[in-house]
Amino acid sequence: MGWPGRKKRKCGSVCYSIPGRDVVGAKPPQTYYHAVAPVYTYAMCAVRQRKRTRSRRTTPGSLRWLSAVGLTVAVLLLLLLTIIASSVVQCQTFIRRTANVCRTDEECPVQAYCERYNSVHEYGVCSCMAGYFAVTDSNNTRRCLRAATDIGDYCLHNDQCQYTLSTGNSECRDNSCQCVDGAHYVEREKRCYKTSFLGEYCRLTNNCIGNDTYCRDGICVCTPGKHPNTDRNRCLQDAKLGDQCFRDEECVTDNSRCSQEICTCRVSHVLNELRNRCLPIANKIYDLCEENIQCLYNIPHSQCRITTGTDGITAGRCTCASRFHEAGFKCVSSVHLNGVCEVHDNCIDRDTTCIHGRCRCIDHLIEVDGICSGSVRSAKHHPEHSILAIACILLTSWRIIS
Repeated sequence: MGWPGRKKRKCGSVCYSIPGRDVVGAKPPQTYYHAVAPVYTYAMCAVRQRKRTRSRRTTPGSLRWLSAVGLTVAVLLLLLLTIIASSVVQCQTFIRRTANVCRTDEECPVQAYCERYNSVHEYGVCSCMAGYFAVTDSNNTRRCLRAATDIGDYCLHNDQCQYTLSTGNSECRDNSCQCVDGAHYVEREKRCYKTSFLGEYCRLTNNCIGNDTYCRDGICVCTPGKHPNTDRNRCLQDAKLGDQCFRDEECVTDNSRCSQEICTCRVSHVLNELRNRCLPIANKIYDLCEENIQCLYNIPHSQCRITTGTDGITAGRCTCASRFHEAGFKCVSSVHLNGVCEVHDNCIDRDTTCIHGRCRCIDHLIEVDGICSGSVRSAKHHPEHSILAIACILLTSWRIIS
């Protein structure tokens, strides 16, 4: 005889006993051990079938061979069962029976009734009503508590929350069902799951915190077109340069920010020609660059010169544009002797300076053949220069005598 209230199923479907009403909602054990029961069922059925064939008459060789194969498969399945059982975390079983013997419902605790196996039995056992389960108080007595149905439900015991929300990831805190620290509530599943932030390891998509997230190759990521926020607990819509935005973290382009609700480059960077990148602004001549705009932003009359070194590496540096030269890490216009100038740095020729708006030779030098020189040339070729040179000598001598 079997246990009271248990039904026996035959080989071919299920090969184990199913409790009639031992748990909340009278759910059979395969609800809790679904990863194990089918394998176990098939294996045990095969073993029983093998025993029956031994009591029958001798079967043909082909059938005996098939029976041997079936037994081998059963052994392999039992081995697989052992492996799976070691890795499957079994859910907690919530008992409905309070273990009180009864004759009438009045003899049972609140929210329980007297359950009899059949009409023949005079006595029965108190069982909690649907949606309730038995818990043991501090005085070792059982009573029926209502199972929570959602986060925030009123509770007195952890089991009330764990029945619906999760066995290991929920608890009764301040008489309210909440997820434990390190877990979060998934609305679509109505359960608590262990929390994995974006970029962290995950087993399930439900582990990934925030909407528009999923578990890809064991890592929590955002869905296409979105990216993690700074705290890595939420996915934000990608906003490129020129797109509307409300926070800096929405802008996905490197070195960009949200300014006046538009994604633009940071103050230390400038928009490139294709308007899809932010490039660093050069501060002085010879700084690294990729485009002219990087140099021109702070250095007028400059350009980005791309060269390839002897090591084969191509790089750009800010240099002065044509008809300009470098002076104090800046670019100034190049002016030759007698040309119009604004500052001394304009005069590019040797021994020249800007005097009264023109580049002239410095003191004690004279212009000879378009250059500044201190030597006196033949009066035959440059008589005017000779006269000036003699005058300068006489004036210098007079000053010495005086």
